[in-house]
Amino acid sequence: MNRARVLGTALVMTGMLLSGMDFSIVGTAMPTIVGELGGIDRYAWVFSAFLLVSTATTPIFGRLADMYGRKPLYFGALVAFVVSSVLAGGSRTMDELIVFRALQGLGVGALIPIGITMIGDLYDSRSRAKVVGLFGSMWLLSAMLGPAIGAALTQTLSWRWCFYVNLPIGAVALVLLIFGFRDTGEHRRQRIDVVGFVVFVAAATSLMLGLHGVQPPLTIAVAVLLGVLFVRVERSAAAPMIDLALLRDPLIGAALAMTVAVGAVQFGLVSFVPPFVQGVLGGRPADAGIALAATSIGWSSGATGGGWVLFRVGLRRLVLLGTAALTAAALGLALLGAATPFAFVVVIAVVAGLGLGWTAMPVTVALQSAVGYARRGSVTSLLQFTRTLGGAAGVAAMGSILNARLGDAALGASVLLDPSARGVASGAALDQLAFALGEGLRGVYLATLGLGVLALALALRLPTDMPVEAADRAISPSSATPRTSAGST
Repeated sequence: MNRARVLGTALVMTGMLLSGMDFSIVGTAMPTIVGELGGIDRYAWVFSAFLLVSTATTPIFGRLADMYGRKPLYFGALVAFVVSSVLAGGSRTMDELIVFRALQGLGVGALIPIGITMIGDLYDSRSRAKVVGLFGSMWLLSAMLGPAIGAALTQTLSWRWCFYVNLPIGAVALVLLIFGFRDTGEHRRQRIDVVGFVVFVAAATSLMLGLHGVQPPLTIAVAVLLGVLFVRVERSAAAPMIDLALLRDPLIGAALAMTVAVGAVQFGLVSFVPPFVQGVLGGRPADAGIALAATSIGWSSGATGGGWVLFRVGLRRLVLLGTAALTAAALGLALLGAATPFAFVVVIAVVAGLGLGWTAMPVTVALQSAVGYARRGSVTSLLQFTRTLGGAAGVAAMGSILNARLGDAALGASVLLDPSARGVASGAALDQLAFALGEGLRGVYLATLGLGVLALALALRLPTDMPVEAADRAISPSSATPRTSAGST
């Protein structure tokens, strides 16, 4: 491996670690932050503002990276993230913290998709399949280190250092970027589609607000209207912000549709397995963490191992195996009960993680290979956007299912998740609440099972083989659709 690849890979892995750890570190520190700043009524917005901005801007940054190069966009994202982290650490009120978290989300909205795009630029498709799998280990490392670092910094220094810690890590990434990475392709600096940019961000923001429970009838209706307007604007734009021709390609269209369903399953598992572990099985928060870590381990193992066999087994077979594993995991969750051993939950979590690894990695490699350099940023960011969008929509719908099935027991069920309150409740009352929560979660897991089956059906639309590596040259947004290798369907 040459020096440029080593430094470029180190850069992207550092950026991934920076992005991944931030969320878990802040989550650990939030109770202390609320205790000092107050504003518990705005607690959720510390996370929601981050997710809203990062999700809404992801496709935009991917397109800009195609137009102006990866390096300047990644540099701006790193600076924005580090500066906003320092500002967040100096917050004096909860409102200030929310604003600075939104600015952090702006940086992450570029760091993750452009970082994955840079890996696509540095490696050919066969090598890319093996390297992309390694990044699952960075998410695992982030999930394991984040809470420990957050707790240590909060207890020994101050919660503010949970944000300041991004400064040295970001400085390392900036040095690697400046001295170790160079864009490899040509760029056509076309006029920015300002109208498309504004309409898309407004539509995506309205949709995410609705999915987060902010006036859903109004915000989702506005999102739909703005979405229709966005399509009309992009069809007439000389240099559209998002190339709608990508969505019409059979490979890309099927992969993005499947990713919406997979994203819903992924976020549903992460969100609704911990309540079962703690509320129904009576486990500790650490047990819930073990279950989530098992998913991360499965994901990293599946992606890394899948990268070595992808070109032997083919795209469709590996993705079918992944979606089948996700479906099996969802079925296993639907069969859980109060007498289920915790070890069985861990096994299900590992199977789900393997399914995610066997699904996400090959789709990423296939789409990056199919479009070439000039549209790689756009397609990578769209893939990230659809996964997050599917997750947000899925979790919102699953939350509604849970609340509807719990009914009057919803308030009492929260006692199961509070160790101190659980300790003083009577055994009979706890058993009744645990049964109600278990039945409510069963409805969520059945919905997850349906989404797994949908993802499996959509995977059948993928071509048999990996696409031929597209020419590494600049192409116009309206150029020919990606090619697939002989024998593909």
